[in-house]
Amino acid sequence: MKIIKQYYDKNCKLRILKDESKKDIQFIRFKILKNNKKFPCCDFHGDCTNKAYAEVYRFLLKGKNKRKGWSYLCKKHYYQEQKRFKGKLPACLSVGW
Repeated sequence: MKIIKQYYDKNCKLRILKDESKKDIQFIRFKILKNNKKFPCCDFHGDCTNKAYAEVYRFLLKGKNKRKGWSYLCKKHYYQEQKRFKGKLPACLSVGW
């Protein structure tokens, strides 16, 4: 299992992040399994390496949470955040990676 960081460039192509000094880029961590399939990792505080369960649309949330936070969550963190937002967490659960 290997974890790589990727980001979208100006042409909306997914590129591998090689220069860690770029702080303004939002990157996505991908978990590569033995059969070379890529799955996005949960990006809840940057330390969870579980496979993502839901793609969460944080720009639809009200308040300060629009720009900060996560976009992919594993099952554990998804239900934890859904409980925190009282069941009003906009997400897509049927994402085909």
